[in-house]
Amino acid sequence: MIRNPSSLKYRASSFAKMNPLGASKLLVCAKAIEDGDLNLADSLIKDVLAGNDDKLVIYFVEALVRRVYKIYPKNPRPLVPSCTDLRCNMDYLFFPFFWFAEITTRSAIADALTGKKRIHVIDFSLMPTGKRWGFLLDDYVKQSGDAISFHLTTIGPILSKNGDYLNEILEKLPAEAKKLPIEFEVKHVAANTPAEIVEAALKLERSSQDETIVVRWEFELHKLLSQPGATESVLSKLKELKPEIMIVVEQEASLNGQDFLECFSSSIRYYSIVFDSLDKDNFDHGNHCKVLWEMYFRRQISNLVAQQNTDQIVLLNTFAEWRERLFHSGFRHVRLQTQFKGTLLGILPEYHIEEMNRHPVLYRHDDPLLFTSAWKPDPTQPNSESLGSWNQESSLRDEATIPGGSSGPPILAGTVSSSFLDDQPDDPHVIIKVNVWSPECFSINQIAASAELFDMMEYICHVHYLPLGLTWMSDRRVLHLEKSASYLNDFTMVEFMEACGEHHLEEGKGVAGKALQLNSMYFVSDISKLDVKDYPFIFDSWEFGLHGVVAIKLASLHISSINYVLEFFLPLEMKEISAQCLLVNEIVSILQKNSRNSWRVCNEELSRSNIGSEVEIMAEEVGTTTITPAAIPASQPLELSEIGSLNSSQIRELCNIFKPPGDEVRVPETHDQEVEQQNSTFRPAADLFPEYEVDGVDSYHFNAGTSSKRRRTSDVWQYFDEVRENGEVWAKCRNCSAKYRGESTRGTTNLRKHLRSCAGKK
Repeated sequence: MIRNPSSLKYRASSFAKMNPLGASKLLVCAKAIEDGDLNLADSLIKDVLAGNDDKLVIYFVEALVRRVYKIYPKNPRPLVPSCTDLRCNMDYLFFPFFWFAEITTRSAIADALTGKKRIHVIDFSLMPTGKRWGFLLDDYVKQSGDAISFHLTTIGPILSKNGDYLNEILEKLPAEAKKLPIEFEVKHVAANTPAEIVEAALKLERSSQDETIVVRWEFELHKLLSQPGATESVLSKLKELKPEIMIVVEQEASLNGQDFLECFSSSIRYYSIVFDSLDKDNFDHGNHCKVLWEMYFRRQISNLVAQQNTDQIVLLNTFAEWRERLFHSGFRHVRLQTQFKGTLLGILPEYHIEEMNRHPVLYRHDDPLLFTSAWKPDPTQPNSESLGSWNQESSLRDEATIPGGSSGPPILAGTVSSSFLDDQPDDPHVIIKVNVWSPECFSINQIAASAELFDMMEYICHVHYLPLGLTWMSDRRVLHLEKSASYLNDFTMVEFMEACGEHHLEEGKGVAGKALQLNSMYFVSDISKLDVKDYPFIFDSWEFGLHGVVAIKLASLHISSINYVLEFFLPLEMKEISAQCLLVNEIVSILQKNSRNSWRVCNEELSRSNIGSEVEIMAEEVGTTTITPAAIPASQPLELSEIGSLNSSQIRELCNIFKPPGDEVRVPETHDQEVEQQNSTFRPAADLFPEYEVDGVDSYHFNAGTSSKRRRTSDVWQYFDEVRENGEVWAKCRNCSAKYRGESTRGTTNLRKHLRSCAGKK
C-alpha cells in the first residue's frame, strides 16, 4: 500500500513517457485528493499543468478532477464518432492491440470448428468486425464438406447513432453467406452496461445437442468486474453451454481498484507506455487514427480512476488474476499456440510477441501490454456457487428497456433498427453530477469546467452529426483553443483543429471572437464567403468544405474570470439557412438543459446583431425573433421560439414547406433514428478485403495506403495556377509567383500557409 510521498516519487522514476517529476507530483496530488485535502491538490494541479502540454498528464489530472466532483457523461462508453467512416475496428481499436488479437486467435478458432456440422459463435466484442468472421466462414465451408449451419451472435455496446459501423457484420456478411450452401444467421445483441451483458449471456441457449459453440471475449470481459457476482454468473452460464473453446483477449494490467493509490500509480505506468507508443512509433496511419485512439484511452483512464461506487468504474486484471477467476468458475487453461513470435510482423519493431505460460503476450520493448488465452470447461470442477448471487432486477438500468414495452437488450438481426438508447437529445441529463464544486479550488474548477464542456461537445456533435466542436477560452479578451474541451466527430478534421490551435483570436475576429465581443451567440451560414481579415481560418475551411458555424458564449457560475465560447460546425451537406437555424436552436436547447448548475448561456436568441448577412432578421415584437432566409418568402417566417419544442420529424416537415421544388431540406435525425439498410454485398473471399492477403494468417499485411480520408476539391486553387516543369507539377501563386510542389498527394497545407502571409495578396 503506497502511502509515503517519498515512495510515490520512487515509483514514478520508472515511468516510460511521463516526466518523473510530473508523475511524482500527480501521485502526491492523488494522495491529497484521497485524504480530502482539496486545497493542496489544487496547488499541486496548478504546478503540474504550468507550461505542460503533455496529453497524458492532462488526461490523468482530468480523471482526478472527475473523481473529486463525480463528473461523468451519462453514456460512459467510448463512442464511434458518428461522422467518421470506419472500415473496421482496426481503425477504432489501437492498432497493435487489434492486430495482435487477430493473428494470435484466428487459427485456434478455425481448428475448433474443423469437421463440425453445426456452429454457433458467440462474440463478446467492443466492436465486432465482419472481416474476421468472413474469413472464418469461408474457411469453415471449405474444410467441412458436410457443414449444415453457421450461427453468429455478437454481444456488445451500441457505439453510435450511426449504425454504419455494424453494416459489415449485419448486412454484408449475410449477403455473402447466401452464396454458400449452409444455413446462416447473424444477430447483434445490444449490451451497453455490465448488467445488460449479464442478461444477454444468461439468455443464451443451445439450438441442438450437436451444435459446436465457440466463445470469444475481446476487451469486454473486464467490464463485469465492476458488478459483484456478474463475472461468476456469466462464466457459470457459459460453462453450461460446454463451448469447444473460449478465447479471452484482455489488457495485461492489474488495475483493480483495491487500493486507489496503488491502482493510480500502476495506471500511470501502463498508459505511459501506450502514449509513448502513440507519440513515437510509426503506424503509417497518419494523425487520424491516433486521435481516435487517444480519445478511447482518455475515457478509459477517467473510468479507471473513478470512485468504486460509480457506474463508470473500469477494472483490469492480469492473466494470472484471470486464471484464478476462471479456474474457480470451472474453466481450465489450454495452450494457445501461435506461429507469430518476435516482432509484430515487422510492422512495428518496438512491439514483439512472446509465449508466456502457454499463451501469447504482446510486449512493447520490455513491457507487457496485452494477452490472448484459450480456455475449456473443466467437467471435474463444479459450477460457481455465486450464480444465484446476481440480482438482475436490482442491477438492470432503465435504459435496458426496448421501446415498445418489451424488456431486455434489443436484438438486431440482419439490419440495424433501434433507438440509440442512452443518447436522446431531449434528455436533460447528459452529465452526471453529484458533488458541489469548491469555490476555493480555481485550478480544479477550471479542469472540471473543461471536462463538462467536453462531455457536452461530444454529446451534441454525436447526436446531431456535427463534424467537430471547438472550445475557446479567454481571461483577457483574447481567445485560445482549449483542445481538451474540444471534440472531433469527424477525425479527418484533425488538421483543421490543429490549424485553429496555432493562432489566438482577438475579440471580434472569427466567429468565436464575434460571440465574445457581443457577449452572445454568433451564427454564420457560410464561412467560406468571409474575408481572411474576418475569419483567419478561411483557407483551412475551404480545404475541409466547412460552411455553417455557430459560436455560443457561456458564462461559468464557478469561474467568473474566464470566458468560454463554444464553436459548432454544422454538417457539411447542410447549406440551407432554414435547416441551419433549426439545428442551431436545438443545440442551444441542449446547452440550456445541461447548464443550470454550472453555466449560463449568454443571450440565447438570434438577433440582427448576431446572425450573418445571408439571413434577414425581422423582429416583429419584443421577445420574439423571426428569421427569414433570403430564399424563403417573407410571408412564411420561421419562429425559433416555436420550433424549440418540435421533434426532428416535425422539423424536417416544417423545413420542407419552404423548400424550392425538388430541393428537399435535410436535417439530421435526432429521435429514434432508423438506420437505412445498405445494398452492399460481400465479394468472394479471395478479394473480400483488398488490403489483406488471405492465403494464410502469416501473409496478413496492413496496407496503410487505404486510409479513409475524404477526398475534396479545395477552393485554395483559385489563388494558384497549376504549372508543369520538367515533368513535375507545381502550384504557382497568382499574387507573388511563389511556387510549391502541386501533386495531389502532397495536399494543400503549404498552399494555405502561404496565403496567410502572402505579400501580394495583402
